[in-house]
Amino acid sequence: MSEENKEPVIRIRGLCKSFGENHVLREFDLDLYRGENVMVLGKSGSGKSVLIKCIVRLLTTDAGRIDVLGQNVADLDQDALDRLRVKIGFLFQSSALYDSMTVQENLEFPLRRHWMATTKGDTDALVDEVLTAVGLAHTRNMYPSELSGGMRRRIGLARTLILKPEIMLYDEPTTGLDPITGKEIVELILQLQRTYNTSSIIISHDLNVAKLAADRIAVLYDGRNHLEGTYQQLLASEDPLVKQFFIFM
Repeated sequence: MSEENKEPVIRIRGLCKSFGENHVLREFDLDLYRGENVMVLGKSGSGKSVLIKCIVRLLTTDAGRIDVLGQNVADLDQDALDRLRVKIGFLFQSSALYDSMTVQENLEFPLRRHWMATTKGDTDALVDEVLTAVGLAHTRNMYPSELSGGMRRRIGLARTLILKPEIMLYDEPTTGLDPITGKEIVELILQLQRTYNTSSIIISHDLNVAKLAADRIAVLYDGRNHLEGTYQQLLASEDPLVKQFFIFM
């Protein structure tokens, strides 16, 4: 089925967001289809993180429309928004783990918050599943301070996966990691895409992530979706705004 005949899991049209005189997003458009990874590529400070915060309504938009799984995000009341957010995994740059909790307790937290597991056995089974998925089954009783940066990123991802989201939003998933660990995170993103059929938006300026993980890339420039294509299509582009991202490739 062609993309023209598919219903996107996320559809963004005419999205505008400003902070005072700083116009971050200007009529931004993007579609995300089921089972694909779309990377939003842009310079630091170009509005990439603002975009995904608008998708889950951590930030309110000034204009435009965001539909997620067929629902207009701006129209949802708090209960409906909370139910939608359960279906959207959000991996923060910092991993956002609770330092005073063990890995097990960090993973249990979203289950308790959303009443997703009713027995200790259910909870343990879900924790086992996601720890195995990210290759860290041995860390259950460890604290975040005992984990490397890459391990914390993996546990942050496991905590997101435990709610079985349909959509994943990755905010700079390889930032601050060495190249080998960054590649491991990218391989994990691809593995989870295959295993869970997740639809993902990856926010990054890392071209290695674009090359390895993205089915499609959208170049965010001056607040707009300047150009879309595969990695190879953008690499071959003669557009000067696109070529600047590939100058060292």
